[in-house]
Amino acid sequence: MNRALAVIDAFEKVLIATFAALALLLACMAMTARYLLADVTLDWAFDVTIFLTIWATFLAGARIAGEGGHVRVDTLLAIMPARLRLIFVVAASLAGIALGLFLFWSGILVVEQAYRWDERTASTLRLPLWIYYASLPVGTLLLAFHLLVRTIKTLTGQVRDEFGKHEF
Repeated sequence: MNRALAVIDAFEKVLIATFAALALLLACMAMTARYLLADVTLDWAFDVTIFLTIWATFLAGARIAGEGGHVRVDTLLAIMPARLRLIFVVAASLAGIALGLFLFWSGILVVEQAYRWDERTASTLRLPLWIYYASLPVGTLLLAFHLLVRTIKTLTGQVRDEFGKHEF
C-alpha cells in the first residue's frame, strides 16, 4: 500500500507543478504579447491560466490536508491529554472526509449540468466549462482520500503527535 501511495504522491506533485508552471508561463506570455505584439490575440490565455490555477489549487489543497498542513487552531489540542486529542483529531478528519464526499457529489452535479448544457468560455478557444468545474469533484475526492489515509495512519500510530509529548 505504501508503494501505491508513493506513486500517487509523485504523480500529484508532478501534475501540480506542471499546472502551476504552465499557468505562470502562459500568464507571462499573454502579458508580454499584450504590450509587445499588439496584433497577436491571446484572449484565451486568461481562461487557460484560470483553469490550470484552479486545478493546481484543488490538487495541492488535497495533498496539504493529507499531510496535516492546513491551518488549524490547536490551542485546545495542545493542552489535552493524548487520548482525547486523538479523538478530536480523528473526528476532525472524519468531518473533513464527509465534507469532501459531499462536495464531490455536488461537484459531479455541476459538471454534469455544464456538460449537458454545453457551457463554454467566451474566448476564441471556447473551452468547455465542465473541464474547469471538474476540478471540484476531483479535488474533493482526493481530499477525502488523503484524509482517510491520514486517519488510518493516525489510528495505527504511523503519524506522530505534533505536540511532541508522546504518541497518541
